[in-house]
Amino acid sequence: MPASAHDPVLSLAGIAFSLPAQTVDAHTWARRCGLPETRAIALLGNGVQRFHDAAATSPVALACEAVSALLERTGTSRVSVDALIYTHTIQSSVMAPPAGTAAFVQSHMGLDRALAFSVMQQNCVSPMAAIRVLRVLTIAGHPIQRAIVVCADVMGSGCDHLRAIQDLALHSDGACALLLERGVGRNGIVGLHLHTDGRYFRGTDDDLQPVPDDRYYWSAFATMRAALRQAGVTGNELAHVLPHHVNLRGWSRLVTMLSVPQERLYTANFSRLGHVFGADPFINLHTAPHGQPGSCSLLFSSGLAGCFGAMVIRH
Repeated sequence: MPASAHDPVLSLAGIAFSLPAQTVDAHTWARRCGLPETRAIALLGNGVQRFHDAAATSPVALACEAVSALLERTGTSRVSVDALIYTHTIQSSVMAPPAGTAAFVQSHMGLDRALAFSVMQQNCVSPMAAIRVLRVLTIAGHPIQRAIVVCADVMGSGCDHLRAIQDLALHSDGACALLLERGVGRNGIVGLHLHTDGRYFRGTDDDLQPVPDDRYYWSAFATMRAALRQAGVTGNELAHVLPHHVNLRGWSRLVTMLSVPQERLYTANFSRLGHVFGADPFINLHTAPHGQPGSCSLLFSSGLAGCFGAMVIRH
C-alpha cells in the first residue's frame, strides 16, 4: 500500500561528511588560475569566499571517511545495512571501469549484506534521486530497513579553472553520507520532488561554462512548491530552508516567492564551505539549529543539465 505524504516511508536518521582540511580563498584561486583580481572581488560580492581542496585525496577515500564517520556517530552495525548507493556529479569521481566504485566502498567498509549500486546523471541532485529510488523500493515491499547514500566529488588540480559557477559559487571537494531508515522517525521524509528540464541537457557551452537558464527561478520555485504540497505545509510554516551553496542573492528572491521569512533561510555554511556539489543541503541540515518536533524544513539542490530536487523533512 503506497505511503501517504503524511506517513513517511523513510526517515533521515543520520548525516556525516568529510571535507579536506586544506581551504583556498577566492583571491588565491584567481591568482593560481591566472584570472584578474576583479574575478575574486565579484565572487566575494556574491558571498563566495573559499572552497575545500582535496589535492591528491581521491573522492572514494572521502566517501569512505564519510561512511565510517556515519556508522560511528549513529552506532549503526554494518550487518544491519541493507543498501548502499554511491552518487556523484563529476565523471572522474568514480573509479574507471571495469572497477566498481559502489562495490569498492561496500567492500572497504565491510557492508557485505548491502545491495550496492550507483546513481548519477542527476548531477548535484543525485543524492535526492537515490533517496527517491530507495523510497520506491520500500513502497514496493523490498526488505530494505536501513540504507546509506553517499555522495563524493573532487574537482582535481587540473580543473581549477572550472571551479567557479559564473560568480555565484566555487566548487568544493568533499563527501557526505546519509543514513536512511524505514518507518516514521525523526526527520521523516514527507515530501520529495525531482524535475529535469530537457532543454539544458548539454549542461555547459563549448567553453565548459554553464548555459544560462532563463527559467531557473520558476523551475526552482515550482520544484520546491511541489514538495511542500506533498508534505501538506506552506512556506511560512517552515523552520528552515536549507539551500545548495549557489547564488546567495537569488535565494533571497526564492524564499520571497515561497512566502518564507528571510531569517529562515540557513546561510551560515554558504561562504565557509563552498559548493560541495550534492552534499550542501544535507550538511546544512546537520549543522542548522534543530527544528521543533513536528516542524518541517525544506532541502533544495539543483545541478547542471536542468536538474532540480526538493525534499521536505518533518523534525
